[in-house]
Amino acid sequence: MRLEVRCEDRIGMAQEILDILVPYHIDMRRIEVDSRVGCLYIGFDDIAFKDLTQLLADIRRLRGVTDVKTVHYTPSEREQHALHTLLEALPDGVVAVDLKGIVTMATHQAAQDLGVALEALMGQSLSQFITSIVFERLGWATLEGGVTKRVRLKGQLLLLEMRPFYVSNENAQQVCAGGVVHIRSAQRLGRQTSSLRKAPDAEHALQGFFNPSLTKSAAIKRCLAFAKAYVVNDSPMLLTGEFAVGKKRLLEAIFQYWQQQYLEHAAVLEFVAAASLTPELLSCQLQRGGWLAINDVELLSDDCQQYLIDWLKDQPSRLYQMEAPSRVIGLSRLGDAALRQQDHLRDELYFMLSAFQLFVPPLRERKEDLQGLCLEILQEASERFNEPTVGVSKDALAVLKMHYWPGNLKELESCLYQARQVTKNGVIEAQDLPLQSADSMSIELVEGSLDKTVKAYEAEVLRKLYPQYPSTRKLAKFLNVSHSSIANKLKEYGIV
Repeated sequence: MRLEVRCEDRIGMAQEILDILVPYHIDMRRIEVDSRVGCLYIGFDDIAFKDLTQLLADIRRLRGVTDVKTVHYTPSEREQHALHTLLEALPDGVVAVDLKGIVTMATHQAAQDLGVALEALMGQSLSQFITSIVFERLGWATLEGGVTKRVRLKGQLLLLEMRPFYVSNENAQQVCAGGVVHIRSAQRLGRQTSSLRKAPDAEHALQGFFNPSLTKSAAIKRCLAFAKAYVVNDSPMLLTGEFAVGKKRLLEAIFQYWQQQYLEHAAVLEFVAAASLTPELLSCQLQRGGWLAINDVELLSDDCQQYLIDWLKDQPSRLYQMEAPSRVIGLSRLGDAALRQQDHLRDELYFMLSAFQLFVPPLRERKEDLQGLCLEILQEASERFNEPTVGVSKDALAVLKMHYWPGNLKELESCLYQARQVTKNGVIEAQDLPLQSADSMSIELVEGSLDKTVKAYEAEVLRKLYPQYPSTRKLAKFLNVSHSSIANKLKEYGIV
């Protein structure tokens, strides 16, 4: 229970209120004074309603008291809970210690980073958990600007940002009372950096696609080169690629990059389904401005196609009018040849949209990027579920590279999410992968010989891996065997 007493700021007021509590045998838990608003707060265990009514009446009779009422919390409690909620919402852990290095406050994330339960952390010396720093001898008052230190705990690289905090004494002087330790992990820093691709800062958004670990394949390098070139192009675009290759995500990054380059921060990118459009709805969409992305553009009705053809013909003269959108983008899962062969999409509209073509390659053409994609997906899963990062073994990576991936990035994500739940040692092994590859080799005894069976299987594995590592040295390095051994086997099996 909390009482708020509005009263004069005079000597003896608090003592008089405390004297009134004695006959009620109240065990007082808290007392605060807020001189700014002329309030005194008292906290104690709940008492009977009859006693509470009498107590409030007794306090009101004191000289200088203008009002007294029950409240849910005191100002310091409100500030403490708000601060704690804010700190718990941070992606990184925070610990506060006194001048002797004793933990006085900590978040659950901080306790997890230190590998200890939160209850076991409170009231203990922080040096017990971070042994490389003697916090009781740190001299917080000398670290006015703060200090940063890298440490490794539980196999995880952590960055400690340490800064002292101060309180005012009775003479209104700032006195150092301890320090705050902000615990940041390299994993979370990487995740937060990569998430900037979704932010309005478009330079970082598009550059996120140029991560060296994700752009080793020639197919994705070519795609990204065209993507960046489209930013300075005023024409419509035809964006094609199979299901779940990342067309929408890439277009969002291009759009954000364009926003920054041309300061068009009020413009919007809107995705609409072609099958749901009517000429009236299409007209409204085109008048809103920004970029209009039409999903499954080949499903546009004849009326909508004619309307869009007429609008695109008139677009050059309207390019700089406020109501004219900057771009129209048609998206399709069909390839260029398939779009031209099917009868529904008019040739005239196809050639208008394909003034600029961008093809997003399927995952089977990006096998060199698989390792980086796996790490990115698993890091994102780790952050999402607040769990340790899971790795991928070399054997598992080899199995992933031999899979055809008809579901592209979505299938890869689902595969890794399931595997990370199965693995027991923090590393996904080949047997953890839920893959049912239709083109995998069935193991059958060859001519009744184990030796011939093993060689047949070995030849099949090398035949599938060699296109991803098209040199004996690269393949030998990946398989961790000698160069001469791989060269002989490739020659023996007629692969090269």
